[in-house]
Formats: sequence, C-alpha cells, structure tokens
Amino acid sequence: MKTNPETIDQEIEVIRKVLGKFKDGVSIEIIEKETGLDLGRRTLLRRLDKLVEQGIVTTSGRTRAMVYSLAKVPTQPAEVKEKQEDDNIIPISEEGQEILTAVSRPLAVRHPVGYNYDFLLMYRPNIDSYLTSEDKHKLAELGKTAKLDQPAGTYAKEILQRLLIDLSWNSSRLEGNTYSLLDTQQLISQGKAADNKSAMDAQMILNHKDAIEFMVRSVDDIGFNRYTITNLHALLSNNLLGDPGAHLRGRGRQFCIYTFGDTAADR
Repeated sequence: MKTNPETIDQEIEVIRKVLGKFKDGVSIEIIEKETGLDLGRRTLLRRLDKLVEQGIVTTSGRTRAMVYSLAKVPTQPAEVKEKQEDDNIIPISEEGQEILTAVSRPLAVRHPVGYNYDFLLMYRPNIDSYLTSEDKHKLAELGKTAKLDQPAGTYAKEILQRLLIDLSWNSSRLEGNTYSLLDTQQLISQGKAADNKSAMDAQMILNHKDAIEFMVRSVDDIGFNRYTITNLHALLSNNLLGDPGAHLRGRGRQFCIYTFGDTAADR
C-alpha cells in the first residue's frame, strides 16, 4: 500500500527531532529505538537517504558503523550580522524575529510546509483584518515619506542610491540577469564588476541605473511622450545591441536620441 506523503513528512520530522538530540551523530539502531516509528529497516533507510539527499543529514563511517547526524547550519560572519542589523530599520516583534530567522535558513535545512487554504478562504476583503489597529497605525507612521506639498520626485531623490541598487537589480533579474544583489551594489557603488559574470550582465544593470537616474533627475520633463520613451529606449539598450550605434538610430517611425538634453528628432 502506498504511503501518504503527509505521513512520510511526519515520519521524517520525527527522525529529524531525534537526530537533533545527538550532536555527535547516532547509529540507525538508536534511531529506530528513539523514534518509536513502526517502520522496517529498509523504509527507515529510505527516509534517512532522503534527508541526506536534501542536505539536511550527513553521514560518517560505513555499513554497520555508519553514523547519522544533522548537517550544521553555516554561521554568518560577525560583520555580515552587523550589516543586517544596521539595515533592519523596521522594529519587529519576537515572533517576527523567529519567522525571519526561519526563512533565512538554507533551503536544505528547512522543513517543507504547505498552505493553510482554510485560513486564506475565510478572509473577507475589506471586512477582516490580520493586523491589529495598533499595528496598522504603527506601519502607517513608518510608511510616511515626503510631504504632499513637496515637488514631484523629492522622496525619490532622497533615497536615490538605495533605489538605484534595488530597482536596477530587480529589473535586470526579470530579464535573466545573473548578478546577485551584493554584486549589483558593488557594481553601482564601487564600479567593481563581478569576476564570474558576463560583461553584458554588468552593462544591463548600468543601463537600468542610467534610466532610473534619468527619470528621477528629469522629473519635470518626463511623461508619456516621445522624449521620455525614446531616451529610455536608448539608455536601456546602450551597448547591448549587435551594432554599438543602433540604440541611437531610429528605423521607420522610430526616433533618434542624441543626448539627454536634446529633443528627439524623426528619422
């Protein structure tokens, strides 16, 4: 009879908890005894092999002398932790910190959990709320940015450096770019390209950076018009086409871009 997947997950979780009690590892005989599961030796070995394959469990020794133990989660360097603490400007509760720690663990050591569909289906839009009034008020205060009477683009200019990094990375990632967020930060802030990435990936990110700067710094001129669209097209395609000058030349009913300050001219 085929075992229910949920039952297998429960059995694996029991095995993980038992292994967590033995920091120096444990034999399969002790695992059988401690788990109390009504499994045959072969079935138990399959469960353990699955955990080993996922990187959750490691083994040492051979055959009868084999010892199983939970894989050690790599610790982060102190400077990385300090950087994360500095970046965490939004205060979170103890429960939130536990969740953040859980989702920050490597995928191999996480326990897969499905969705609670009843929780989602019971929600009534504009009626129910998963946040308390106090939480919503606190989030609203944290979310306040520029005053309404300030010129357009004021807030964007204040956070431009962070915006350049995050938006350039995410926009490029949507197009298949392989740069990480850290690689992007080093490229934009220090002009240092990643050694193991292609020059095209670096150019794509720099193009997105230029396009974002153009929109923020030309806020009084841009809009849904020829000037904006043609300049953005030129910036985003710079050095990414077969012909280096192609991004400056229009074809058919397209337009030609000369500089940020010039007006686009029909070809």
